[in-house]
Amino acid sequence: MTQPDDPRRVTVIVELIDHTARIADLNERGDLRTRLDIARTRITDPQIRVVIAGQLKQGKSQLLNSLLNMPVARVGDDETTAVVTIVGYGPTPSARIVVNAGDGQTESIEIPIEDVARDLRNAPQARGRQVLRVEVAAPSPMLQGGLAFVDTPGVGGHGQPHLSATLGLLPDADAILMISDTSQEFTEPELRFIQQAVELCPVGAVIATKTDLYPHWRQIVEANSAHLRRARVELPVIPASSLLRSAAVAAEDKELNAESNFPAIVSFLSEKVLGRENDRIRDQVVDEIGAAAEHLTLMVQSELAAINDPDDIRRLTEDLERRKQEASDALQQTALWQQVLNDGIADLTADVDHDLRARFRAIVQHNETVIDGCDPTMHWAEIGAEVEDAVATAVGDNFVWAYRRADALAREVATTFVDAGLDAVKMPDVSAREMGAAFGGLRSLARLESKPSGLGHKAITSMRGSYGGVLMFGMLTSVAGLGMFNPISLGAGLLLGRKSYREDMENRMLRVRNEAKTNLRKFVDDTLFVVGKESRDRLKAIQRKLRDHYREIADQTTRSLNESLQAAVAAARLEETERNTRVRELERQLDILTQVRDNVVKLNAAKLRG
Repeated sequence: MTQPDDPRRVTVIVELIDHTARIADLNERGDLRTRLDIARTRITDPQIRVVIAGQLKQGKSQLLNSLLNMPVARVGDDETTAVVTIVGYGPTPSARIVVNAGDGQTESIEIPIEDVARDLRNAPQARGRQVLRVEVAAPSPMLQGGLAFVDTPGVGGHGQPHLSATLGLLPDADAILMISDTSQEFTEPELRFIQQAVELCPVGAVIATKTDLYPHWRQIVEANSAHLRRARVELPVIPASSLLRSAAVAAEDKELNAESNFPAIVSFLSEKVLGRENDRIRDQVVDEIGAAAEHLTLMVQSELAAINDPDDIRRLTEDLERRKQEASDALQQTALWQQVLNDGIADLTADVDHDLRARFRAIVQHNETVIDGCDPTMHWAEIGAEVEDAVATAVGDNFVWAYRRADALAREVATTFVDAGLDAVKMPDVSAREMGAAFGGLRSLARLESKPSGLGHKAITSMRGSYGGVLMFGMLTSVAGLGMFNPISLGAGLLLGRKSYREDMENRMLRVRNEAKTNLRKFVDDTLFVVGKESRDRLKAIQRKLRDHYREIADQTTRSLNESLQAAVAAARLEETERNTRVRELERQLDILTQVRDNVVKLNAAKLRG
């Protein structure tokens, strides 16, 4: 009987897994046992990842510390979160860093818990190796239900170096908390990032922080809610104050805690994130149990039918052979779904590259127009910031679009696979492990070598032209009896000086603008090279995952049919005593499997009613 504190029916589901796994062991189905073991782990210890993201200096880490009532993330006046920090449950506080060990391997290193308050990018325990992330265990009651928070570096800033890395975490996240303080309304980059994020992770909320600092926070919350509605982003906006929360916890003041509005955040996490994700995990595990029970039932029924009716062994064998041939024919048609996959990846790779080039081309064209309309030496910093932000946004948009296309391709291949003659297959997840990428290592836009013209340069240029004019016209007018320096020669020198100055400035501006355009194109080309390589690598990884996933499904189906055929043939050769014993055992297994399948149906029916 399911207990009131067991809303996911974990106890019942675990019992169904254990019963099915024992029968899988009896029938030497190690492949099914492995799948059931994975399902058991998921239902008993699901980790639900909540990504905390937002622009720089919005109070992300402080909110996490206040939420858990312990210092698990670094806070300060500078850009504090430089490395992704994952906070999950542990009976005692502990911390470790995960470093790049080379050759695609990682190493986890224990560090003092106090070190999480420091910048760990150059942690001495890493011995010069790249720190990939920080993992913190905390004995917080909020984390006991399976929640794990992912504190990310702030997006935005010069060139938005962390934008793509944060987006890469979202396909594998179960929810996102977007942090934005109430000092002002959403900026355009901030709203664009929120739109990109919800495309990858639709479950989330906007936490409007620092309400204690800004008396006008209600107007800001109302305005931002309107911005989200216009952008068709369905996220609730929850105002909150980390400072009031921390003070309330320290003073054990319930009224102050209510004023901080942190109970609303806790309620959102409990109802909209933890409950919803638990339901999804439960449904996936129940489906896994049903699939394994179906495979085992086919084997047991086939052998039992052969034993109970030996004279009908030929018909049964022929039927199994026919079904085996059908599966074999389906496998021979794998060229079809593999062709769809290969063609789809090729088209997707070309489309992603074309999309990225088109976005970058528009950036170059726009900024070349800007360069032609100004002196780049005077505005290069502003131009550089605009270009780098535009490139980062374009990379993010391209990433979101590529992820959606890859997911659609996975569904298209699944449909083709089913059409080849096999039963419905489980869809693979296109997760962050396949789609995630970080482009924070990109170089900035190069500096201009040319400098603005100083007063000295301008004066010398003018004097050089003037002196030449005075000499030339002075020599001509001297023939008429005038001196070298006379009103005519001096006037001519002045005119030629101005002309020389104007021509020199025009030539210099042309050179500067050409240099600026060259720097712009080189930066965009370099970025395109890096991002294009990452995109191609991601899509190759997806191709391999889809291929292996569907091959495994096909192999399991074929093996089930082969095992059924072999069991039926062997059953006909059993002696009477052995046969009776085997019949009782098979009937026992079949009875258990029938109960398992009936319970799976009941669980699915309860889900639909709920």
